[in-house]
Amino acid sequence: MLAGQFEELIKLTGKEVDIKLASNQLEYREKIDAQTQEPVMKYMVHSDGTVEMFSQEKLDLELEELEEEERSSVINISEIDEYILEHDTEIMEFEGGEFDGKAVLTQLTEGTGMEELAQVYDVPERMLADKLDDYRRLVAPKAAAWQAAKSDDADQQSSIFGETDEDDYDGTEEDE
Repeated sequence: MLAGQFEELIKLTGKEVDIKLASNQLEYREKIDAQTQEPVMKYMVHSDGTVEMFSQEKLDLELEELEEEERSSVINISEIDEYILEHDTEIMEFEGGEFDGKAVLTQLTEGTGMEELAQVYDVPERMLADKLDDYRRLVAPKAAAWQAAKSDDADQQSSIFGETDEDDYDGTEEDE
């Protein structure tokens, strides 16, 4: 698909070309109840858009506790970033420090390059990019819940106001 295009770019620009490929989707894992196949952690999206995480306790103590399983899910990075920039306040802790993904992402969206940010934070560029992806994985379940709530709200508004087919609507009221 890209065969020969890299060489063509070099020829056109007459300069060295650096290409970085990155997926626009991120895979994250979440624990699920083996019996119900539902996520162990649930997320409540408040009207202000903030997301709260909670777990449901097993009420039947006589049953033997089932092992949890993991399931992979995929979400668009742009959806995670939108959630982070609008609502997230989480600081990710890791061995050796903390990582404020929102601050890094805000600077990136304001035009600061990853290379420049890596110099500011005094870390290799690849390490900064990896930490940002780790942070995105951390908040991905919340972002997915937030996106689902936004979608549900949009669907609900459509059903409240009724959907119109723009091709059939001529702007005039029909008499009954």
